[in-house]
Amino acid sequence: MKILSIELQKTKRRGIWLVLAALYAVMMAWTAYSYTGSGRQHIQYGWMDTLYTTPLLNAIMIPTAIAVFASRIIDMEHKGNMWKLLETVQSKRTLYFAKILYGAIGVFLFSAAEFAGLLCMGFFFGFSGAPDLWAYGLLFVQTFVISFNLFLLQMIISLLFSNQAVAICVGLCGSMAGLFLMYLPQWPLLRCMLPWGHYGATMFVGMDWNAETKRIVGFYYMWQDNGAVIFIACWFLLLIFGGWFLFKNMDTDGYHFQKMFRAKEKAAAINKPVKIPHMPIELMKTKRTPIWLAFLILPLISSFIGTANYLNNIEILQSTWHSLWTQHSLFFCYLFMPPLIGVYASYLWRLEHNGTNWNMILTHTSAYRIVFDKIAVCSVVSLFTMLWLGFLFIVCGLIAGITAPIPIALADWIVCGFIGSVSVCAIQSFLSLWIRSFAVPIGIALVGGIAGLVATAKGILYALPYSLLSIGLRANNPNRELDYNAFLTSSVILILLFYLLSVAYIKCRDVKTQG
Repeated sequence: MKILSIELQKTKRRGIWLVLAALYAVMMAWTAYSYTGSGRQHIQYGWMDTLYTTPLLNAIMIPTAIAVFASRIIDMEHKGNMWKLLETVQSKRTLYFAKILYGAIGVFLFSAAEFAGLLCMGFFFGFSGAPDLWAYGLLFVQTFVISFNLFLLQMIISLLFSNQAVAICVGLCGSMAGLFLMYLPQWPLLRCMLPWGHYGATMFVGMDWNAETKRIVGFYYMWQDNGAVIFIACWFLLLIFGGWFLFKNMDTDGYHFQKMFRAKEKAAAINKPVKIPHMPIELMKTKRTPIWLAFLILPLISSFIGTANYLNNIEILQSTWHSLWTQHSLFFCYLFMPPLIGVYASYLWRLEHNGTNWNMILTHTSAYRIVFDKIAVCSVVSLFTMLWLGFLFIVCGLIAGITAPIPIALADWIVCGFIGSVSVCAIQSFLSLWIRSFAVPIGIALVGGIAGLVATAKGILYALPYSLLSIGLRANNPNRELDYNAFLTSSVILILLFYLLSVAYIKCRDVKTQG
């Protein structure tokens, strides 16, 4: 308990618990919004409907939020020589298991709050009948155990890699993988093998849907495969003892994966002339970084999900290319592209926030140039992401057997989506400048994507940068008429606003160094 109290003191005023609080608020707001004005049908099946949809929300949102939560618990130990200092005052065993206990408490409180919130929401909306407390208790236990396994995985990654971009990228890819595996009930082994698929593998409520009337016929309890429980238990043991083995053998200065290659690199560098790279400075900072992992994988998983959903509902989705584009871009632009841009922006500002780099950078570069370069490079990487998504869209459409010509409007979707993404780059760049934490701005981006969805549904399309991204891509409806004047005006205003706010922040604050 003493070591746990020390961990609590370390995270005092760091906003770590706000990560789980924000996740809880977003999930409850999403659930409440889905029932607002939904009619008698959802009231009738409300208790079972909640048991059906909650695992899907968990699979989409919890992996990224848990990655941010675990990163915030671990990242301070990577600064300076903190690992070396901690070993002089406590054993590695107590340190390791104190981190685990801290995370277990956080995950338990979130799971309990979700359990209570779902019940309260059901009574508030007047769901018919009484809730099945046994089923809701089972949902609570599953949410806690699966989320705790994900915390252990993310904690280990954050321990091993001082660069927290690796852990955040894994969390983002995990969220997309969880969504992807939800659409693959025909591959139960794959859902059981991957920890992000356990939310779907342990679902015990199914839904009867009438495609002709587009109405819910009812819900039913499903038989659960005990194989999922075995895989969950195996993952728990592997992560607990495997993580302890890795942490026990970790150097006091952190884990070094490159030692085996250093001798070869030094030998190859002998008598080799020094070459000054001709790359833009900010782009050089992203060289050999893990953000490219998320750049490649997230659109790829989104395309797989969209194509699978299109093929499974091809009798309903009659607009071929337009329907396929909606399936490809809808989840990506709301739930995954904003955090991905958040990763880009946080990584670009990461070096300035370390050590005394602010002292050095401001001696030869103006604030205007620094901010412009950050937003420009982030925007270029976002453009590559859009082009990669468009390329995957065409390839998947051809594989799906679409014979109609590729729509010329695809270029307009990508260009307008890119313009909308620049405004997201501007706000995330400001947040990453203002908030020194690597993970917190990414969590805000995840919430911002949900806010963009709500803003689009409410008709205030041009109010937020995140909604500009979605309407630029035409994610909701490729046939939607876009008011180009309002779209471009709003984009330019938001880009200039956050650009000038960033410049003013640098100019009006003293340079602060961080050890």
